[in-house]
Amino acid sequence: MADDGVVGVDLGGTKIAAAFVAADGQRLRASVRHPHGNGGPEAVVAEMVEILRQVSRESGQAIRRVGLGVAAQVDVRTGMVHHAPNLRWRDVPLGAMLSRSMDVPVSVVNDARAATIAEWQFGAGRGVDDLLVVSLGTGVGGSVVLGGSLPEGADGAIGEIGHTILVAGGRKCTCPGRGCLEAYASGWAIAERAREAVASDPAGGRRLVELSGGPDKVSAGPVGVLARLGDPLSSELFRQTLSYLGTGLAGVVNGFNPRRVIVVGGLATGWPEVVGAIQETIRSHCQTPASGATVHAGRLGEDAVLVGAANWARDRAADRAGARY
Repeated sequence: MADDGVVGVDLGGTKIAAAFVAADGQRLRASVRHPHGNGGPEAVVAEMVEILRQVSRESGQAIRRVGLGVAAQVDVRTGMVHHAPNLRWRDVPLGAMLSRSMDVPVSVVNDARAATIAEWQFGAGRGVDDLLVVSLGTGVGGSVVLGGSLPEGADGAIGEIGHTILVAGGRKCTCPGRGCLEAYASGWAIAERAREAVASDPAGGRRLVELSGGPDKVSAGPVGVLARLGDPLSSELFRQTLSYLGTGLAGVVNGFNPRRVIVVGGLATGWPEVVGAIQETIRSHCQTPASGATVHAGRLGEDAVLVGAANWARDRAADRAGARY
């Protein structure tokens, strides 16, 4: 497997992952993954630098270029992060900061777009010219391939499906809005809703609190575990979340008419039932022919973002005027 020193990095709301990625999408070795404390841009960049140095040290290779996927609205020309709701960042020159610290070129791209590139080139989207990739993790993101190309939108922000409105005037989101899909079906929103449910029904939430290690530690993972074991409170939270996801994504499918929908991200990995739930809702709620879209789990697992980010950086280097996407 040929390697040209390109490392892909996935910066999420709570974790950093990195690995050398070859041009064929293969990781040189298992990715290095660590949680981060989100102590601000400088602190997170310092944590990324340590992880990148670890990746280089463990592989015995020098890093020549970095592709960085981040859950944010990004100016891909400059590496500026305009808004990262779950990191609570605005106008952070992330690419320049990391490039100075590592002394290598850094290309920054939205994480859902990076995952789309990876699944389209190497995963569940291979051979498909019209697809929607949905990223379910701390937040909800997405991107599309239409007619065999990856559109960017007027400001490079196409695909913010997590911030499409599901409930008018509904729950407060981490963005300035209310009622967003992300405010109901993301990892942080499931945790928030679960804590509210536990507070309203302490007896019903006892098992969830015990498994989580305390009422303030309740998260999406234990909700899924207990729902499968038949816990009533967790089962209801689980059912509601799948309904929110299906309903929200049915509208997106109607709008973009993809041939295939690919679901990626940590929440999708922990809650594999989301694939079937989204498929069922598309078939029952979408117009023909959009209702014929098929739903698939991503094939690249939790490394989809870093694989796509690495190839984004590689193509940016090959075409200084702009990536082919």
